[in-house]
Amino acid sequence: MTLRSVSFFCCALLWGATEVVAQDVPTLTFEERLGAYDKSEGLTEPSGLSTGHTVPFWTVSDDHPFVLGLDVKGTVVTVIPLGKGVHDLEGVIEDTARARLLVVSEKKTEITSIDLNDLSEISRYPLSEMGGFSKLLSDFDTNWKKNGLEGITVAPETGTIYVIKEREPRMIIAISADLSTILSIEMLGRDAGLISPRKNDRKMDISGIASDPSRDGQWILSDTDQAVFFRDLQDGTVYRYPLSWMSESGLQHVSNPEGVALSADGTELFIITDNGKDSALFRYDIQ
Repeated sequence: MTLRSVSFFCCALLWGATEVVAQDVPTLTFEERLGAYDKSEGLTEPSGLSTGHTVPFWTVSDDHPFVLGLDVKGTVVTVIPLGKGVHDLEGVIEDTARARLLVVSEKKTEITSIDLNDLSEISRYPLSEMGGFSKLLSDFDTNWKKNGLEGITVAPETGTIYVIKEREPRMIIAISADLSTILSIEMLGRDAGLISPRKNDRKMDISGIASDPSRDGQWILSDTDQAVFFRDLQDGTVYRYPLSWMSESGLQHVSNPEGVALSADGTELFIITDNGKDSALFRYDIQ
């Protein structure tokens, strides 16, 4: 059975989609695996991924305070230092329309913005200083320093920024394009369709997110579930795709997936893993 048929079968089985028309459901086909580890350049713990305009990919490593630009082979070609006080980076997105990089810090609970026209222009935006943060805390009694922010994406058409909280509870937070206001919060629990057959709900996490404007949806990654979910924003339907790849010895699970990104034309999905010297960049075709 090919990865594509496995993916579709899992979707129909898990979500009760007994009458799903195959061409209406995105399918993933494994295409390539590349190494994504370079201790000399600080690429040691990949923890976020974005496609880019000036470089093919951006990533962050949560043990270093800088953003790394990668070429199509996963080799580091650009390093952007973020300065003191920026650490524990868990997600990155290039906001091409606004010529900036946005990076999320888990323990700081903040977003750092880097001007792509002047890389020395770096600004930090703690969520605690945004409008709406107090209501968020009153609605959800949670420890933001634990199981905190993990991924970030931007809706290209509106500029709305989405950040995700890993777990306890899992949630998605919408933030205004100017980084001044928390617009909305949404739980990403079982009721939202994020269900794992491998982990109980409390232990399941979310580790990355990517907007998909061509399908009006979002790709949401889970490290513990070793899967990516496609979330249809029109009707709320969620499809689960177990992540696998074909090695010389056979079909393998993708271990420790930490970042997800989409090609500009929406035809390819990329996953980066934090797996020590075996960290890798995976490419899947979407049909």
